[in-house]
This record gives sequence, structure tokens and C-alpha cells, in this order.
Amino acid sequence: MIFGDPYRFAIWVECIPQWSESYKNGFFYFFVNGNMYPNDIRTATLDVDFNDVIDDANALIALPCNDEIFNASTNDAFNTLFKLAYPESTQDDEYPEQVLDFLASTTIINESGAYFFAISNKNSVRVIGGKISKLVDGGDRNIWENIERPLIEDIIIPKNEIDEIISKLKEYSASLF
Repeated sequence: MIFGDPYRFAIWVECIPQWSESYKNGFFYFFVNGNMYPNDIRTATLDVDFNDVIDDANALIALPCNDEIFNASTNDAFNTLFKLAYPESTQDDEYPEQVLDFLASTTIINESGAYFFAISNKNSVRVIGGKISKLVDGGDRNIWENIERPLIEDIIIPKNEIDEIISKLKEYSASLF
């Protein structure tokens, strides 16, 4: 079932009962500007990905505000949000504090090398992110490699539209679990 407009922003969830007897598995994807994330076929453990999105801390529900980041260019906004969520360790600070307030993506999306964030202002939500790394053959094992020029998606959606998507997603989740 698709919640939202896949040409702008939507979440596609499909439970495939044949894929597991003990868990609800299936598809869990974000559509942003007509592109699908993950961009390949992956089996999602639906309760994990549902809980990632319908958790009150998810930025699509909490709708954190920051006018400076909201008004920044696409690349500046994405880089700022990524560094807040996934700061690099330094010699002085081996375990820097993560700020996950703006994180919108789910486990299955992050595991594909894509990351999405949501930031709001008074009336709108800006969803920004994309696939920034990929698994490549590293000889005896696969390794993650940064994509040289990743496509960073950027869409601004009215808050009431995001609220409707999340509300319908919660209803669907309740019917499955």
C-alpha cells in the first residue's frame, strides 16, 4: 500500500506473508521525487521499519524546527544534518554525541546506504536525503564506498500532508500487528 504521492513523497509498505512464518516481512520503501529508496529489492522486517517511522522521536512525527537549516541549500542542509546524526570521531572525542532529532529514514533504508532527514518550519516539512554510499566488491568481502556525486533529494511538503501519510501508516500498522 502506498501512502502519499510517490512523485513527491510517499511510503510504500507491502506485507508478504509467504516470506516468513514468525515475522511480518515485506517491502518498506520511501519515494522521494519519484525515486525509490532503497533502490533495490530488500526484505524488510516490517515491525522494525514501522516502529522506526511511527516512533514519536522520528522527525516525520516530531517535526523538529530549525529555520537556518530549513533555508540552507540542499547540499549544506544535508551535510549539516548528516554530521549531526553521524559525527566523525576525533582524537579528542572518540564518541561524539549524536543528534538524531532530524532522522526520518528507517533501518532498511539506512542499511542500503541512504539517509533521510526531515526538518520543518511553521507550515512545511522539508524531506532531504539520498543514497550516499554503496557496497562494492572488496576481494574477500564487500566494503562500503562513498558515492562520488550522490543525488540528494529535496522536497518541501505541507505539514498536514505529512500528518495524513503518518496517520494512514499508523492505521495500516495497527491492522497488521
